[in-house]
Amino acid sequence: MKTKNYVQNVIPRGTRDLIFEEAIAPRVLGNSLMDLYLSTGFKPVETPVTEFYNVFDHGKRDISEDSIFKFNDMTGNGSGRLVALRPDNTSPMLRVATSKLRDEQFPLLLCYSQPIFRNHIAFHAKRDEILQSGVEIIGGDKTEGDLRVMFTALESLRACTAQNGCNFKLEIGHASLFDALLSDYEITENEKENLRAYISAKNSGGYAFELNMTNEYATRLARVLPRLCGGIETIEKARTLSSNKKAGEILDYLESVYNTFCEAGYGDYLMFDLGMVQKINYYTGLVFRGYISGIGEAVLSGGRYDDLARDFGSEESACGFGLNVTSAAELSQKPLPDIKPLSFTNGAADVIRAKQFVENNCGGDRK
Repeated sequence: MKTKNYVQNVIPRGTRDLIFEEAIAPRVLGNSLMDLYLSTGFKPVETPVTEFYNVFDHGKRDISEDSIFKFNDMTGNGSGRLVALRPDNTSPMLRVATSKLRDEQFPLLLCYSQPIFRNHIAFHAKRDEILQSGVEIIGGDKTEGDLRVMFTALESLRACTAQNGCNFKLEIGHASLFDALLSDYEITENEKENLRAYISAKNSGGYAFELNMTNEYATRLARVLPRLCGGIETIEKARTLSSNKKAGEILDYLESVYNTFCEAGYGDYLMFDLGMVQKINYYTGLVFRGYISGIGEAVLSGGRYDDLARDFGSEESACGFGLNVTSAAELSQKPLPDIKPLSFTNGAADVIRAKQFVENNCGGDRK
């Protein structure tokens, strides 16, 4: 007995079919965010979905090698070179800024809305493809850049919650605070990186058993830093940890940024997280993460990464953020209007009526 070979109707792990409202919501939100960026002076850039792998394989990479989809390019002049599906938008933006836009006036204010791809091997429920929207500021005054990128991040979160009434928060910290706090103490590089990873994971319990630190001050940081979250009182608590000059300057700067936005009416949306440390030295200054109620992880992350541009041959400073439109849009889905399809049962007469309907309702010059 012969059986027909049907095409498989399943999709790869980490992917999803978006049906009806699921398909339109990310586009609507993405358009709202792009309108925000354009209206505040950013200019759009689109990059290829594939890049040569070395665009992401640099000293400041914050994406693990295993999470990047990569393959050999066997066509054209790039024959045999390793190619990757874009896992990140910052590196491609810097590639463009330091090549095709190197003669433009700085600072460059760039924005984008395009998908990224990451292989979440250990997290089967996570999406491997997400629509990401964001901005990059390359060059210019650093303080002005920090204020601009934070303002844009806050307004982006507001745009994500405008239709669903959800609350949002932007947590701010500083990538150099951790190193500054430890600079007056002797600690091995291995212990330092273990401590960094430990604090990043917000694991403040059982530290003495797992870290096995030889330095009492480092052990204290493991206990205290993950809990340094909250309002302006957080800065005062952090000042008691060290008299280091650099640490004091960082805390002064964070306090000034916080006060600036509080004066502008954003105080209800801000809080400190001084335990926001990275496992690698990707960020160099102000860092922040955005959260929306109803979503169990950060939907926005960014900050200052001045050293990253050097990997692309530029001495310009840089800061920016990326926003997970795919996740944020899940809270904004609305039922599609129940529109009756146009009829074409009467041939040319219905085609004429359909043409007139489109001309009257779909806008634009269609002649």
